[in-house]
Amino acid sequence: MAEAATEKQVTLRFLIDKKKNKVLYAQAGKDFVDILLSFLTFPLGTIARVVAKELELKNVNVGSLNNLYESVANLDVEYFWTETSKEMLLQPRNYMEDYCQNLKLNIDDTEKMKFFICQNWECSRKESGSLLSIFKNRNCKCGKLMNREISRKNETMINHEGFVPDICSFIIFDNLKMVPDNIQNFVSLPMNFGYEDFNSIKINTVVNVTRKEMVDLLKYSLLSETPLTDFFLKKKQFHEIAKPRSSLLFNIDDTEENVREEMMKLKVLIRKSKMKVLFAIAEEDFVDILFSFLTFPLGGVENMMKGNTSLGSIDNLYKSLVDLDGNKYLKSPSLKDKLVKARLAQQFKLQNQLLPIDEVPISYYSCYNDFSSPSNVTGILTPAQRYRKVVDDYARFLSKTYAPLSYLDPHSSTFESCGTGKGFIKSPSLYMVTDDLIVTPASSISIVSYLTMSNISPSDIEERVISIGRKEYLSLLKASLISSSSLTDGLGQFINPIKEEKICN
Repeated sequence: MAEAATEKQVTLRFLIDKKKNKVLYAQAGKDFVDILLSFLTFPLGTIARVVAKELELKNVNVGSLNNLYESVANLDVEYFWTETSKEMLLQPRNYMEDYCQNLKLNIDDTEKMKFFICQNWECSRKESGSLLSIFKNRNCKCGKLMNREISRKNETMINHEGFVPDICSFIIFDNLKMVPDNIQNFVSLPMNFGYEDFNSIKINTVVNVTRKEMVDLLKYSLLSETPLTDFFLKKKQFHEIAKPRSSLLFNIDDTEENVREEMMKLKVLIRKSKMKVLFAIAEEDFVDILFSFLTFPLGGVENMMKGNTSLGSIDNLYKSLVDLDGNKYLKSPSLKDKLVKARLAQQFKLQNQLLPIDEVPISYYSCYNDFSSPSNVTGILTPAQRYRKVVDDYARFLSKTYAPLSYLDPHSSTFESCGTGKGFIKSPSLYMVTDDLIVTPASSISIVSYLTMSNISPSDIEERVISIGRKEYLSLLKASLISSSSLTDGLGQFINPIKEEKICN
């Protein structure tokens, strides 16, 4: 009980329609708004991991995203270029982590990005340069482990603490539309809802929200169009708020600049009577892009889809950010662009990434502090030795060793610098991808077993080949967020039997 009493909380004040038991809007300060905006910085893999946890409320499935994440978890490491390749998908990095780490309630449990050089101090001090890794215990080219942590330049100066200024207050509507609080609206807003009698409104209801409850609010925000009412008042179960999703999936605007791209070929098995995709037989390039969805920040996905993901109330939150005056209501003008056009963390972009999402530019190291060098003085020290050790350690702290450092490619097992062009998955490989995005190694036995269990007449099955480029992948990405039949809903419009090529046996 004592531990629960000291748990950190953030405060919300509600205006509630007492008759309808409905939240009109909430008034929130910096702490709560920072957490809401941090949702947009989370990679989809982080969201899949967080919402699958059973905290105050049960775990939820977000489209087919959970299946995609579990497929990575269940796939043997031998199918990935390195163990790090798999780790990157299960623990994708948040490129805005410096802004999120110090939030009052940080619901992202991903370890903060660290930087490692070879444990052999002399190896990392070579004038010819050495390797730098953002993943611990990779093998250095000298054969030893890269487990000596170094600090980023001026890391001690980084203290972002969220996105909005301390004095800002916001009004958050039931659908997560968010506007800066204006004291003049306090009276006019209820009347804008059509209320003439203030007796039906319960004002200044205070709610304290814990970290666990913020995780559950994220779950509701991904599924519900009225998450504040559904979570704080009605406590609806997730199956009660799940609504049929739109079958009209995302299409690229014809006015956008045409980008020349190499179309991939995908072989799919369909059930003719229902025009439903049963599964696809895919090579590693398709699976690489499919798995890379897990590394995309939610705000980056919203940006690619122009705020039209159909993902609960997240679209409203994103559009509110787009309309927000960043000069007044964010801690710096550059923050708005970083949030609206959220990017991949460094080293997470595929070489053949067809989707229009950028990566944080890689900053190459040219120096690092020498203070982490181990002291040669050990054992019980005399006062004179202790004094000498303090002097030497301070001198090491002040000194700098200059050497060029280049990033180790996380997908390389031969100590190559980044830019080798490898993805997450080894080649050549074949995989079976089911309609709900369960990915497993393909074999004749697995295919026959799946068809047998499906109990479908062989005459109702047909093979097709479809071409996939940016437009098709964007449609598939949206379907993965909102549908448990992602291949059918995401690619079904592209497998018209008149246009598509049929495979002959």
